[in-house]
Amino acid sequence: MTKTSHKHWIVLAVLCGLAASSIGISINSSGVFYTPVAEALGLYRGSFSLHMTIFSMVTALSAFFIPKIMEKISYKRILVISCLIAVAGTALMALTTHLVGFYVLGALRGLATSFFSIVPLTLIINQWFVEKHGLATSLVFGFSGLAGSICSPILSYVIEQYGWQIGYLVKAVILLVLCLPAMLYPFHTDPTLDGLKPYGYQEAVEKKTASSSQGAVLSLAMILFLGFSFLASCLTSLTQHFPGYGESLGLSATLSTLLLSAGMVGNIVSKLVMGVLSDWMGALKANVAFLGIIAIGVLFMLSGSHPILLLAGAFLFGSGYAIGAVGLPLLTKAFFSAERYARIFPYVSFMSNLGAALSLSLVGYIYDIFGSYFYAFWIGLGMLGLCLILVLLTYWKNPYRSEAKSI
Repeated sequence: MTKTSHKHWIVLAVLCGLAASSIGISINSSGVFYTPVAEALGLYRGSFSLHMTIFSMVTALSAFFIPKIMEKISYKRILVISCLIAVAGTALMALTTHLVGFYVLGALRGLATSFFSIVPLTLIINQWFVEKHGLATSLVFGFSGLAGSICSPILSYVIEQYGWQIGYLVKAVILLVLCLPAMLYPFHTDPTLDGLKPYGYQEAVEKKTASSSQGAVLSLAMILFLGFSFLASCLTSLTQHFPGYGESLGLSATLSTLLLSAGMVGNIVSKLVMGVLSDWMGALKANVAFLGIIAIGVLFMLSGSHPILLLAGAFLFGSGYAIGAVGLPLLTKAFFSAERYARIFPYVSFMSNLGAALSLSLVGYIYDIFGSYFYAFWIGLGMLGLCLILVLLTYWKNPYRSEAKSI
């Protein structure tokens, strides 16, 4: 069995920076801008948050061609170009005052960010780590929650003191700083090109037949799992509206922002726990346990306006990010095998991003129509029940169940 070298850990560290920038900053901290920008420009929250829906939609569509592009073009070149475009697009948000401009930049940022987000990062992790794959995945995506929890209050303070335009400029600088290590450090997506073997590598890995990666992508189990991916990711969008939810309950702007930070802390902790639990008891049991934790979080959020209860609920609800970022890649590998991962996960990622994209605006419009976020939380509770049914049916109807491991 091949042990790790210092390079395995450095590659894992630079991937942490990319996850922090592409998810933690680009997505998870976007909620602090919704209310101040919408109010300053006289826009509906749903209309403004639509730029993040477009962001997620473009990211979702990009998932289909990213693996093929990574096979043909040096990933380092792709990475540098995409990071610079994402930084520039974020900075230009500060100069925009019309919805069309926000929407165009949302599409540009979504396309650029997709090249250093979940799909390419999980593909690289799969190449570099055979053993302790769950732990490696959870460490990388745990940093997306860490970045969101630290930077959300910082950006909120900057917006409050200096305006939302300066907030976007600061956000662009943070993105650049987090991407720089990966842009500068030399590494390939395949460790063998660096003269190394993946962590936990065994000779038996090479003896798998080529036919194990073949077979139809579409099946009943795949359809069920795509439905699970869609609904599970819909839930995470609620977190971005926590600042607005807090203010609708009469909480101060600072405390309302802390709800988002609590959700991001839950994001970090849950991702780390998800990876460890998956390595220990299997990906399916770990994800089912987390669905229950999220449900408790929803009930706490619905229970009233007591700050402690709301913060606890926000923390537990943040576990939804663990399913989207860590649970889905691990379940895909467990249900359909590592050899089929590159073919199947783009579809899973598409449905995941589609769910997040649609719900980002839907939650905003629910508030615009009803003047309350309570309906969104009740809908979310129903989605959790459907998620449980779908993931269990996926397991029972999975034609590759005899091949899959760590379920």
